[in-house]
Amino acid sequence: MSPTDLAEVLAHGRRRTLTLLEPLDDELLVRQVSPLQSPLVWDLAHIAYFEELWLVRRAGGRAALSPEYDDLYDSFAHARPERAGLPILQPAAARGYVSEVRAVVLELLPELDDDFLVGMVAQHELQHVETMTQTLVLAGLPESAPEVGVSGDVLVEAGSFTLGSDDRWAYDNERPLHVVDVPAFRIDRALVTNAEYAEFSDRPAPSGREQEPAQHVSFHDAEAYARWAGKRLPTEAEWEKAVKTAGDELEHAHGAVWQWTTTAFDGYPGFQAFPYAEYSEAFFGGQYRVLRGGSWVTDPFVARPTFRNWDLPQRRQIFSGIRCASDV
Repeated sequence: MSPTDLAEVLAHGRRRTLTLLEPLDDELLVRQVSPLQSPLVWDLAHIAYFEELWLVRRAGGRAALSPEYDDLYDSFAHARPERAGLPILQPAAARGYVSEVRAVVLELLPELDDDFLVGMVAQHELQHVETMTQTLVLAGLPESAPEVGVSGDVLVEAGSFTLGSDDRWAYDNERPLHVVDVPAFRIDRALVTNAEYAEFSDRPAPSGREQEPAQHVSFHDAEAYARWAGKRLPTEAEWEKAVKTAGDELEHAHGAVWQWTTTAFDGYPGFQAFPYAEYSEAFFGGQYRVLRGGSWVTDPFVARPTFRNWDLPQRRQIFSGIRCASDV
């Protein structure tokens, strides 16, 4: 891609960040709304730090703009509950850092020979837009998702298919392409609605939103609902095969809620960490479950059919819901 095209990829993510944060006052930006989430101003400066680390320093060969941020904004150095107590940048300084980094990056773009890193940085920012939106929902921001309008299920025949991606900007955990055999199964055309979930749980359906997909459902509750309904959750291979082979028959495969699968997050056969082990490999080992699809917040640049989201099975603050499957 040309430097102009790469600049627009980066600008797209920045527009979404600024649109989300600009209406907010400084009190909300610095507040730790929940121990599950960082203060919004930490996320903002972290976005800039990640961009500086990969595009200014590692790809561009420039010196660090602020070496002291290597600890402060390293997401592995300090857990989320600790971050409000750190000497993090205040909103005006964080915005200044964001602008400073982007100015250097735009200057360097014609010299960069690896546009994968540009795509990675853009996706990273868009993923933090979703994380910050989770924080705002916990603070009381209204949320929504498109209504469910179909019923029934789809038969996916037995057979092999190619799982994974070789897209230029696919993450390491989506690679390599490999053939898997999947037995025949059925998968629901629709996501589970608030009204349907309310029949199973003690959680009332939100007024006026009964036909929206249920959100903030943990893996454990999603699995329990599926059993209660006489069904089960799909594996991630089943989910991806259904989307790749019968995607037109599935409503809201993307753009509504993330959909839990039974698959534990791990590397595909032949996995190679790239460009850094901490993005995926640090979360392997069976503790996390894979979610597929994408929520009403997830940017289409991220929500490709092969994208693998993951989280702890007890988590509810994420925009997660349920699509059931069943054996044939």
